[in-house]
Amino acid sequence: MRGLNRIQVGQYYPVESSVHGLDARVKVVCVLALIISAFIVDSAAGIILLFLLALGIIYLAKLPPLQVLGALRAVFLLLLITALAQLFLSPGRVLWEWGPLSITNTGVSNGLLYTLRLALAVILMCVLTMTTNSVELLMGLEGLMIPLRWVRFPVQETAMILTTALRFLPVLLSRAGEISRIQEARGADFSSGNLLRRTRSLLPVLVPLFTSCFRDAQEMGTALASRGYRGGKGRTRYRVSHFGLPDLLALAATAAIIALAVLLPA
Repeated sequence: MRGLNRIQVGQYYPVESSVHGLDARVKVVCVLALIISAFIVDSAAGIILLFLLALGIIYLAKLPPLQVLGALRAVFLLLLITALAQLFLSPGRVLWEWGPLSITNTGVSNGLLYTLRLALAVILMCVLTMTTNSVELLMGLEGLMIPLRWVRFPVQETAMILTTALRFLPVLLSRAGEISRIQEARGADFSSGNLLRRTRSLLPVLVPLFTSCFRDAQEMGTALASRGYRGGKGRTRYRVSHFGLPDLLALAATAAIIALAVLLPA
């Protein structure tokens, strides 16, 4: 539980870089395209190429690599379950066998590929939120969803909800870490006992955590209402996004690398 307060998912990292200066719409499109392509590409070389691209983006954005990779702690259990499921349940040439359990060559490759895919998706989402502040992210999501207005879809309200959810995640994780430390100081034990006992020991953390979340949601709703927020109707923008040459180059480079990753032989 102590590691929760160190997770930096969703926190904006304010530095001057070529990635920070890109249009938020371009960053959202590139990240979504890379995540989708990560689950479409079948070859190990293609996945590695996309992973190297993600590391290159981290370098260009001047982000601390350990902080970005630390976001994987939040989904470690999911990564482990995915790797083990592919390792033991994939058919193929048996490499090791013990009773009903067997590891195949296909299981080893699938375990690595699917784990890298999920890790890549988490890293890309972390890079997006660390290089785009709340206002820019909100404007970018609104800009991409503007065509949905033709079917009377609440574009600005939906963008506000998504942005708020992304920004509240680091606060939620940090608060969970604080509550766990307080409970440990009072004698709580989260690391010993069987699975059922460990699950029950989380109740002193989950109850105050959800209570504080409901309180924050109520306070935010009151703050929006007191400021006259009425959703998207009649709202204007203080800042206007501009699509420039760097944005075009970023889209072209992303498309080229994705095409290369898809065409690489398995």
